[in-house]
Amino acid sequence: MEISQGDFWLKDDQLVRKEDLPGDFIERGTSLYEVIRVIRGVPIFFEQHMDRLKGSCQLTGLEFPVDVATIKRRLYQLISTNQVQAGNIKIVLNYQRENSPANCYAYFTQARYPSPADYQKGVKTVVVKMERPTPNAKIDRAEYRRVIDSAKEKTGSYEAILVDHNGFVTEGGRSNLFMITGDLVVTAPGDRVLKGINRQMVMVACHNIGQSVVEKEVSLTEMLTMDAVFITGTSPHVLPVSQVDDKHFDSPHNQILRNIMAEFDKIVEEYIETNGSV
Repeated sequence: MEISQGDFWLKDDQLVRKEDLPGDFIERGTSLYEVIRVIRGVPIFFEQHMDRLKGSCQLTGLEFPVDVATIKRRLYQLISTNQVQAGNIKIVLNYQRENSPANCYAYFTQARYPSPADYQKGVKTVVVKMERPTPNAKIDRAEYRRVIDSAKEKTGSYEAILVDHNGFVTEGGRSNLFMITGDLVVTAPGDRVLKGINRQMVMVACHNIGQSVVEKEVSLTEMLTMDAVFITGTSPHVLPVSQVDDKHFDSPHNQILRNIMAEFDKIVEEYIETNGSV
C-alpha cells in the first residue's frame, strides 16, 4: 500500500494532501517507478534516475509522458512544500489504460536507512530463490515485494540476496550486489540485473581509485567463499554485508570496501555541492 510520508504529494502538477493518496493506485494498470534519495534538499543522481526511467519506458513499450525538466521542477516543489531536507521520493508513471498517457505521481515514501552501527558491523541478509522478469525495467510487482519482505521479516534480515534457477547470485531484493575476492571486485553481468544508479556510481568510484571490477556470473557456493560482500542502493548507498544466511563475512574491515565507501561518499558530496540550487 502506497503512503505519503510528507503532508503533500503530487499528481502531475496538482498538489494534494497526504490523506488523499489512493493506496492501491500503483497496482492498477502498469506502474514504472524510481526512488530518489534527497540529502540536504537535493535529489541525488537525479539525471541518472531519469535516464533509467526512460529506459524502463523503452523496455516496456510505453511512452515517457513528461519532460525531465518538468519532473525536476516538481521534485523541488515537493521538497519545498513539505519542508523536508532528507528522505526518499518515489516517482511513479502509472499507465491505467493502453495507449493512454501516464499520470506522474511524486511523493515522499517510507525509507529505512542503515544505522551507523550497520556500516561499522555490516548487515544480515537472507538467500531467496527468485528472479525478476525484465530485470532492467523497474516495474512495480506487488507479489515480488511480498515475497522479499516476508523472507526478510522472518529472518530479521536487512536485505534478501536473489539466486536464479541456475544457482547464480544476481542482486538484492531492492539493491545491487558486489563481492570482493583478493584484490578484485565482482558483480553480476549488467544484463542480468537492474542496473542500479548506485551500482553505476560504485563503478565510477572504483574507476576513480583504480580498482578493478569484473562482471561475471557467480554461484551461491562461490559467493560464500568471497572475502567480502556489500550491497548498494538508494537508501543504503554502499553497505557492508556481515552475514548471508548462516555464513559470516568480515566485510566492514575489508580495505578495498572501505576505499570504495570513502570515494562514493566523496562523489555524493560533490553532487550536492554542484546541485544545491535549481
